[in-house]
Amino acid sequence: MMRRILKKTTNAGLKTLIVCAILSSQSCSLLHKPNDADPIMARTELGVLTLSQVRAVVPNNIHDLDSVQFVQSYVDRWIHNQLLLENAMEYVDKETQRSVNQMVADYHTTLLVHKYKQMYIEEKLDTVIPDSKIEEHYSQYGNNFLLDSAAVRTVFIKVAPDFKEKNKLRRLVRSTNPDDAEQLAALCANALYFDNGNNWHYLSTITSMLPQNAMSNPMSMARNGRFFETQDDSTLYMLMFCEFRDVNEQAPLVFAKNKIREILINHRKNDLIKNLEIQVYIDAVNKQRFTNYVN
Repeated sequence: MMRRILKKTTNAGLKTLIVCAILSSQSCSLLHKPNDADPIMARTELGVLTLSQVRAVVPNNIHDLDSVQFVQSYVDRWIHNQLLLENAMEYVDKETQRSVNQMVADYHTTLLVHKYKQMYIEEKLDTVIPDSKIEEHYSQYGNNFLLDSAAVRTVFIKVAPDFKEKNKLRRLVRSTNPDDAEQLAALCANALYFDNGNNWHYLSTITSMLPQNAMSNPMSMARNGRFFETQDDSTLYMLMFCEFRDVNEQAPLVFAKNKIREILINHRKNDLIKNLEIQVYIDAVNKQRFTNYVN
């Protein structure tokens, strides 16, 4: 049987409460006894809803009118939920209620312990990962990191259209002789852009640096290690594809670095938690803080 509400605040009274108590630091005497520290906003047989509880859920920077509507809606929902809870406690058998109470207790424990571990990690975790550790992990597990987009190494140069040594530049860009790399770098000292081919980039990044639709089939050009040249009004572009890796092939280290850093930080987090659990247990044993009647 639905139990009656023992006390119900009228809309006018609720609005008065909100204006006097929620939107200011003052409380209204019509809503509580003179010595009450926390005015009651609603009551059922199972419990009461107080002003401090409502204040805690009102969003910050909410407008006055919106806050009135918010609180009215919140109090109304609280009353309906309380009444449903009362009926549920009459309808649901005691064994099921005990089971639910145990689940709530277990969940509370889990949340509290999880929060404790989070706070411990925030205090103790060192997030600085040396490059040597990242490279070591990559050398062991590099095949676990796959490309989601084609990547290339290119010798890529942008110079002014009136660049005087174009033929020499073309020869050096195409050259695979390591001795020519120094000459190329010197020749491109004042270039608009110069990449010596040691750096990995996504193929889409390279094509985006060229005039629109300048390269008709970038994938084929990259896969076959081709030379490419084009020009617009302001720039002469030359590039030579040096190395190509397709989608789902092993990602170069530069693309795997951030993921590896996250993995190594997670390893550190797990180690911190394991050490915390061991230390807490050893400390409890030494101080005889528990008794195990099973073992």
